[in-house]
Amino acid sequence: MYFIKPVLFSVLLLVTGVAKADGYVIGIGVEGDTADGRAISAFGDFGLGEKTWLSILTSAAQTEGIVRSNDTLYADAAIDHWFEPFGIRLGGSYWGNSDILDSRDLRAAFYLRGEPGSISIDYENRNFEFDLQSDLLRGRTAKFSADGWGLNARLALGDRVRLLLGGMTYDYSRNLRVEPDIDVLAFLSRSRLSMINSLIDDRVNVGLEFQFGLKSIDVSASRWQTAVDGGTVDSYSVGYLAPATDRIDAEIRVALDDSEVYGRTTAISVYLYYFGGL
Repeated sequence: MYFIKPVLFSVLLLVTGVAKADGYVIGIGVEGDTADGRAISAFGDFGLGEKTWLSILTSAAQTEGIVRSNDTLYADAAIDHWFEPFGIRLGGSYWGNSDILDSRDLRAAFYLRGEPGSISIDYENRNFEFDLQSDLLRGRTAKFSADGWGLNARLALGDRVRLLLGGMTYDYSRNLRVEPDIDVLAFLSRSRLSMINSLIDDRVNVGLEFQFGLKSIDVSASRWQTAVDGGTVDSYSVGYLAPATDRIDAEIRVALDDSEVYGRTTAISVYLYYFGGL
């Protein structure tokens, strides 16, 4: 679920800008890739006051693996308050499949936002429970955790161009590459929605966004390394956002992932955003 989690919350902030009091944005999204991964999401960003927002997201994904299919759920809630020019964002989430691997996560971010753009320092604590899958170990669980630190920035290069930069690195309580049975995750799927792509050592991304009135086009490149097998994935994407009606925006995104372990996959996602009470 690596792709859905960071993208949807960042998109909500981009399309809402500085939301007015009592305004909200709700939306749905679907995604599919050539590795037989698919996902559907519902999300919302609600103004609780002039400078406070509540964000919620729920998503379900399914991937087809070598041995069997795998279903994962993701649910997230976060609250954001802007003290102008500084802000704080706090959130918590559940991710995974309770029969294989799941996690309960806490996040915090401290950011600075103004006319030139925004920059944030991000922290995430993840607590995992892995149900061992082999016949000899079935019924036993392994618990481990990870602490992640990151930096994200969105900077104006002119009236119509924005530079997007970000990165995150994680420190695990255990070495997952020698954890018993953990390699079963590598056989579930090569989709970007697979469990292995949610267990990462680090990731970096860079992008440019070009605005044309109410429309925008962005291009981005990112790389992440999985904590299970140490493989790296290079991803390149392009997205197009435009009004569909006076209250609905539509976005389409195409991404190409190039994994040194699994080869290439292509993903397409579509999102619809509804603006209310603004």
